[in-house]
Amino acid sequence: MNSGLFFGEFLTNASQVGSVIPSSGFLIRKMLPVTIPWHKMNQIAELGPGTGVFTQYIQQERTSSSEFYLFEKNNKFKDNLHQRFPQLPLYNDALQLKEVVKETNRPFDLIVSGLPFTNFSNELQHQLLQTINDSLASNGVFVAFQYSLLLKRKFNRYFRIMDTGFTWINVPPAWVFKCGKREL
Repeated sequence: MNSGLFFGEFLTNASQVGSVIPSSGFLIRKMLPVTIPWHKMNQIAELGPGTGVFTQYIQQERTSSSEFYLFEKNNKFKDNLHQRFPQLPLYNDALQLKEVVKETNRPFDLIVSGLPFTNFSNELQHQLLQTINDSLASNGVFVAFQYSLLLKRKFNRYFRIMDTGFTWINVPPAWVFKCGKREL
C-alpha cells in the first residue's frame, strides 16, 4: 500500500479521496470478517479501491472460480491498481456496475465500497445507491465504510441495514454498513 500516493491524491482530489491514508487492517476485518462465506461469492465488486488495501485482502480470500471487478475513477490509483492486479477488470466508474451485470448476466454477491459518499452531490449519491441496489443479487451484501452516520437514513432507503459497526482503529475512525438488497 502506498501511503504517499494516497496522501498526494487526497490533497489534489479531496472530493474523490475521502481520507489522508489508506484503510487499516482493523477496518478490513470489520468490513470483511473471517465468517464471510467466500465460496458463495461468485461475483464481487470493489468500488473506489484506492491503493488496493481491500483488493489485496479480497484477492487472497476469494475462490479461484469467482469473478472480481474493480471500479476506480482516479487515474493515479487506476495505474497503481493495474500494475498490482493486472488480471482484474478495472472500470472507470461505479455507475458501470449495471453494465457488468448485463454483460455477465450475473448480479453481484458482494459489493465492497470505499467511496466517500458524503463528498458527492445528492443526485450522484442517489444514482450510485440505486445502481448498487439494482446490481446486487437478491441475497447479496453491500458493505461500505463512512466516517460519519450522516448517510445511515439514505442507505436505509435503498438497503435493509443488517449491521452497523464502528472501529476506532482507523484514521479517521469509521462506521461500517453491511446492507442487504431492498426491493424497490
